Amino acid sequence: MSQLNDFLVQITDKPGMLSTRVSNVQAHMARLKGLVESDTIVMSGPTLTAHPKAGEGLAINGSAWLVRANSEEEVRAIVADDIYAKLGVWDLDNVTITPMKCAVRKPL
Repeated sequence: MSQLNDFLVQITDKPGMLSTRVSNVQAHMARLKGLVESDTIVMSGPTLTAHPKAGEGLAINGSAWLVRANSEEEVRAIVADDIYAKLGVWDLDNVTITPMKCAVRKPL
């Protein structure tokens, strides 16, 4: 088996999809759990329009992942299999997948 490559994945949400995102977060996280346990996804979280001030909620506008995979095509397949992709939360036409080399990893 070849050595896995690191990819930084940035996915914006489509406008007006926050309620769909929030109502499906448990299914999204359940799937991510297996990908994290297999070391396929080593970082994941929502992207924000800005960090919230005290008392404000999160202004979520997308997602960011650090994925370990053989190819960009494999990364795209992982993204497409997510509940947010299937429900139209994510703007799949504008996903950014950037090859990178992660130099520092710190376990939780």
